[in-house]
Amino acid sequence: MPQIAMPHLWHPRVYQEKAWGALENGIKRVVLVWHRRTGKDLTALNWIATEAFRRPGMYWHLLPTFSQGRRVIWEGMDHGGRPFLDAFPKDAIKRKLEQQMQLELHGGSKFQVVGSDEIDRLVGANPVGLVMSEYPLQNPAAWELLSPIIASNDGFVIFPYTPRGHNHGWDLLEFARGHKDRWFSEILTVDDTNIVPPEMLAEEKEMLPKEIFEQEYYCSFNASLVGAYYKEQLAWMETQDPPRISDNVSWLPNKPVICGWDLGFADMAVCWFAQVIGSEIRIIDFEQASGRTVDAWAKVLREKPYTYDVMKLPYDSSQHTMLSQYSVEEQFTSLGFNCQRPFVPIPLHEQHATVRLLLRQCWIHKTMCKLGISALREYTKKPVPGQRGPNNEQLYQDVPLHNWASHPASGLATLLCAFQPEDYGEFKQPDASYVV
Repeated sequence: MPQIAMPHLWHPRVYQEKAWGALENGIKRVVLVWHRRTGKDLTALNWIATEAFRRPGMYWHLLPTFSQGRRVIWEGMDHGGRPFLDAFPKDAIKRKLEQQMQLELHGGSKFQVVGSDEIDRLVGANPVGLVMSEYPLQNPAAWELLSPIIASNDGFVIFPYTPRGHNHGWDLLEFARGHKDRWFSEILTVDDTNIVPPEMLAEEKEMLPKEIFEQEYYCSFNASLVGAYYKEQLAWMETQDPPRISDNVSWLPNKPVICGWDLGFADMAVCWFAQVIGSEIRIIDFEQASGRTVDAWAKVLREKPYTYDVMKLPYDSSQHTMLSQYSVEEQFTSLGFNCQRPFVPIPLHEQHATVRLLLRQCWIHKTMCKLGISALREYTKKPVPGQRGPNNEQLYQDVPLHNWASHPASGLATLLCAFQPEDYGEFKQPDASYVV
């Protein structure tokens, strides 16, 4: 095969050169908070293509969902109509697998587009290079799963994204800023790149809600996640003195623990761990996993130092599935756990109202429940497609957008809907206006 220069038919633009230079100089952890239309994914993809011919191995480009990966990367094109996959020279491609979105390359490397919404598909693989595109919208558990693999392989990871509020994307940027010896991070706004024509920018400013415009073009982290169910409550909890979300939420060994569940096998299963101390609900721990049997969950529960009071299960836990002749409720009961479930399904609007009400009775351990808290921030309403309000604001249906955050939010609802308000003394309305 003739020699081919890499990157292939692509050169970094002026504003991309600093990040590309950091990669060339051996930095293997890169956070690119760049505004819309800067070529974030294409820059990262060209680095993958270049590295794939330097070091044989598995390389993944992850997006929040498998379908997004197909649309954005596998079938994506740049503004000139050139396919993104042209980053890989055609003569270097040994085989192209459409269904798996995978390229097998001469020299031994493989490139695959992956969705982080199906974490169980990531287990057991051994990538040496990752791009985690739009990381703030991804399930952060995916990086927690892949981080030790990349570290042990001395591999690289690139996080190209625009902000989505102060969620795990913000946490990652702050971590990168604090570890400049091993991480490169950069924020680029339209004023830094000057690639968006002024007339187009003015049109976008007129069309988009203010907070979305500033988020997309000025990389503002200050915009709350629009349509989030619990953003007001979580903001109130964080501004209390002392904060209700912190690492000072203590576990009392002499008190039993209550578990609230959202169940799944192929989908994610979730468990929140809580103690009732007087009028407080202390949420002290959080677990989630896919592909885990009830026996495996029981092992996880028993390895923790807690004494359990009751497993609060969702209504459908009494149903039998093809995986077992016994329901989840029956399986937990046979293993010695005390189980309770509602006799009728609880409507979603009642679940949301209960969680909003009882979150002000809650204290949440910030580190032990990190993934769960991120999910509560990301739990949003489904947008009404193609419709805007009188002030050009996005309109939402009062039904949840189903994504990785749905399961943790449902598990918390199972936990809190099991409590009776009279169990916690007189409710006092906090000094906050809640958006219902």
